[in-house]
Amino acid sequence: MKTDSCPIPTPQERSFLDIQQAAEQKMLEKVARAISDAAIEVAANVRDAGLSFEPTSEGYFMFAVQQATFVRLCGGNPDTLRGGNPEVGDHVVQNCRNIIDTYWKTQSAHTTTP
Repeated sequence: MKTDSCPIPTPQERSFLDIQQAAEQKMLEKVARAISDAAIEVAANVRDAGLSFEPTSEGYFMFAVQQATFVRLCGGNPDTLRGGNPEVGDHVVQNCRNIIDTYWKTQSAHTTTP
């Protein structure tokens, strides 16, 4: 008989997962801080240069991180966007589609507006 439940981790596995999750959280905080810092830096430099351009938004830098990460995940060169494995790319895109379908579309279907 097959079950869909997850096995309970051993104490060593739990310890490993705790260490890994702490490092992951720290890494993600650094990425978020770097994105914010980049937007602040551009705004300050644009202002100091006396330019009349709108500063670059954090969203721009988030997309830059997303694009470079996607290409790296697929084994490509983020500077040239060449050399990636399209099959891996399809899996990454499908993973994003699954997040949309599972967490966002179903969530909005269950949310009611007053």
